Amino acid sequence: MEKYDIEIGDIAMTVKTDENEDFVRFVVNELNDRIDAMMAKNPHCTRLEAALLSALDYNCDKIRLEKKVKNLEAQVALYTANVNRLKAENQALREKTEKEKE
Repeated sequence: MEKYDIEIGDIAMTVKTDENEDFVRFVVNELNDRIDAMMAKNPHCTRLEAALLSALDYNCDKIRLEKKVKNLEAQVALYTANVNRLKAENQALREKTEKEKE
């Protein structure tokens, strides 16, 4: 686990993570960019409010993506079941064809 000194929304802190430094810097930059964009859209928005709204947006994105992943996993399970059924049907038809040839 590594420690990194970061600054988000003008607030300095140290974080511990298993992620590498490049990834941590990328995430911090993305968050700071989102905070800055929110503040540019609404000049009355404080940096703290923009940070909280960014956190809310990211959480909404996370929940939407989790739902998509669940749906995709269900589709994959259905496709896998169909493939297995078709393989079994194909095998049965091959065996039937072989018996008819005899």
